[in-house]
Amino acid sequence: MPFINTGELFEIFGAKIHIGVNIFAILMFLVFLLSVKAFMNAIKSKNVLGIIFGLLATLSFGFFSLATILTYGYPILHH
Repeated sequence: MPFINTGELFEIFGAKIHIGVNIFAILMFLVFLLSVKAFMNAIKSKNVLGIIFGLLATLSFGFFSLATILTYGYPILHH
């Protein structure tokens, strides 16, 4: 059950966009914050492999947390 639901706002590429926050979106956002911290620590210690994995984790979890919030947690791709 989401905490916030604005209803259907618009549709992009077949996905109905809502603003909704649920437990999964919060969890993804917390993992995104941890990956940002790990990425910054890898940059500070000049760890190349850590920088690569930190950047990939930050981009992927950031994208999925934003996508989860914008699609109300469950993207509907009906055609």
